[in-house]
Amino acid sequence: MVEPTRRPNRIGRRQFLIRSGTAAAAVPTMAAILAACAKGPKPGATQGAQIGTGGIGGGPYPLARPDAPVDWNILDDNQPVADGLQPEGGPLKIFGYTDYIWKKVIERFESDYGVKIQYTVFDTPEEMVRKVQSGVADFDLIVSVTLDNVGKLIAGKLVQPLNHTYVPNLQKNVWPSLHSPYYDKDSRYTVPYTLYSTGIAWQNDLVSDDPTSMSNPYDLLWDPRYKGKAHLLNGARDTVAVALLRAGVTDVNTEDPAVLDRAKQDLLEGVEMMNWKFDHVDYNELGQWTLHHAWSGQAAYYQYYLPKGLSIEQLSYIWPPREGTAEGLLQDDVFMIPRSAKNPVLAHTLVNFLLDPRHGIDNYSYEGYQPPLNQLQPDEVVKQGLVPPNLKNIVITEDDFELGIPTLELTPEGTQRWQTIYQEVTGGA
Repeated sequence: MVEPTRRPNRIGRRQFLIRSGTAAAAVPTMAAILAACAKGPKPGATQGAQIGTGGIGGGPYPLARPDAPVDWNILDDNQPVADGLQPEGGPLKIFGYTDYIWKKVIERFESDYGVKIQYTVFDTPEEMVRKVQSGVADFDLIVSVTLDNVGKLIAGKLVQPLNHTYVPNLQKNVWPSLHSPYYDKDSRYTVPYTLYSTGIAWQNDLVSDDPTSMSNPYDLLWDPRYKGKAHLLNGARDTVAVALLRAGVTDVNTEDPAVLDRAKQDLLEGVEMMNWKFDHVDYNELGQWTLHHAWSGQAAYYQYYLPKGLSIEQLSYIWPPREGTAEGLLQDDVFMIPRSAKNPVLAHTLVNFLLDPRHGIDNYSYEGYQPPLNQLQPDEVVKQGLVPPNLKNIVITEDDFELGIPTLELTPEGTQRWQTIYQEVTGGA
């Protein structure tokens, strides 16, 4: 395994959450366009949504839910690349978040295949969708797509179906439960790349309570003893979802106005009582917070950003479902290949390369966000020094994945409702 160096400032990696208060107005654009162009109802949420086959460009499309999987069509005018082709000569053009593939792994791929990779950065999912939709973008691989954008890209015929003969490591090395995920049965258009839980990090020498013994650890984020020292993740979906989970609401994709208004009131009370800071740079602010609503992937960085006087043993993380105390978010991001890709076989080849444990684990050692590889078991991850022993519980297992709740695509109206609440709560932050 290649030893990673100290991480750079990672703010850009998920900068979209900072901007979501203003940029997310663009989220429903694709869904709204598709619905407006078709006869029949607009795509709905879990109540009344079209469920089943989809991928019909210009028409309503189903919203995927774990209990209502989507079987996307492969259309006559959008077929997978043919079998038996050699990888193209490149350059392979990637469109992705900052530092979403480790430079050393990219260089290894370039050396192995005699090609060059051109990496163009996007900051927000909305920016990615707009640029791909515009037709002016010329990319071979998107690294990566959040689940709330999978339907937009497929139904808009902006991405191409996969040829699995070029990605044998999907079946060989990836968790069986993600061979045919509910959001894309048979993985016709997507391959999982990274996954992450959303829980609570805390400085254990400053918190007298044991979150693992609490019936609802989210209550700590509303505990006035930690006023000014509790931070929430920014972005509408995470911010509103934590209020829903605290209230015992497990449908974190609800569009029910009454349920969402209750969440808004709880958040407004928290703002007044707790003086929360909304951010997602917990690793860069160690020592400044006592409790932080956090992603497991961010906690992987803690050991590299410790300020003087703070040891890694003073930091803990809980994902409530694992303790059997409350529900929690857990989901994955995916690779997708644009329909216009000029190097589609080479794009498949890179995906397969990253699903090889020799490269995927090295990439994880830098990236921090875990790929769903069978070989990444908690004890082994600790043994390799990828995470410290006291944070072993940030490593996600396939059994954990079955316990988690994902945030998924909403209707345009539902998206706007969530964004409005977020803006009211944060003052547009």
